[in-house]
Amino acid sequence: MTTAVLIHGFSGGPGSWRRVACRLRMRTWAPAVCGHGAGASAAAVPRSFEAEVDRLAAAVGAAAPPPRYVVGYSLGGRLALGLLVRHPDLFVGASLIGANPGIEGGSERQARRTADEAWARLLEEQGLAVFDREWSSLPLFGSQRGLDAGIIEEQRRVRLDHDPEALAAAMRTLSPGAMPNYRPLLPGITCPVELIAGGLDAKFVALARRMAGRLPGGTLRLVDGAGHNVPLEAPTELACLLNRALVC
Repeated sequence: MTTAVLIHGFSGGPGSWRRVACRLRMRTWAPAVCGHGAGASAAAVPRSFEAEVDRLAAAVGAAAPPPRYVVGYSLGGRLALGLLVRHPDLFVGASLIGANPGIEGGSERQARRTADEAWARLLEEQGLAVFDREWSSLPLFGSQRGLDAGIIEEQRRVRLDHDPEALAAAMRTLSPGAMPNYRPLLPGITCPVELIAGGLDAKFVALARRMAGRLPGGTLRLVDGAGHNVPLEAPTELACLLNRALVC
């Protein structure tokens, strides 16, 4: 049986995969991304995006049995893409959910770094509760307003379990403005890759469509009625896609 590694998004955690993992017909392992979790510290956050990619690769290689399939959501999708680029022999396939392959323009990259620095300062100066309120109100997550209150509260508990300084350090290191632009390297990824996006998430539907066209084994999968956070909003539908990908 294949083991899949599940990499969560920013301010999430291994528990963010709970409602997906219980529906999967495979073994799963969900590590914490640097800077995430109650025991995380800012000092332990690697100095670069690709250093975190390499840290995760080492953890995957040391796992028993080592996962052979990688699934990543948002930040986790960007890290999973980094794993495919930097460690091409590690996985036989991947599913990237709401993933950005990198920012091309220098001015856009700097603007994103500036915006994410503001989020990092908010975490340090005002704490997790204020961050959760402001982060949740982003238009990107507008489709979550109709979800059951218990699901939203579970997500909130995961966010509030972090250390604010460690999460701020992760924001600075793992920002889309700080990661490499992997777009030119997409044609060199030869394993099958499913690009998954919520049908309501127009920006990431467009990104997934372009990525699927450049990946030799890329396939586009849209989840109707879901926004950016497909694992939270449509766990059953996502698990069905992942189960199908592993059978193939």
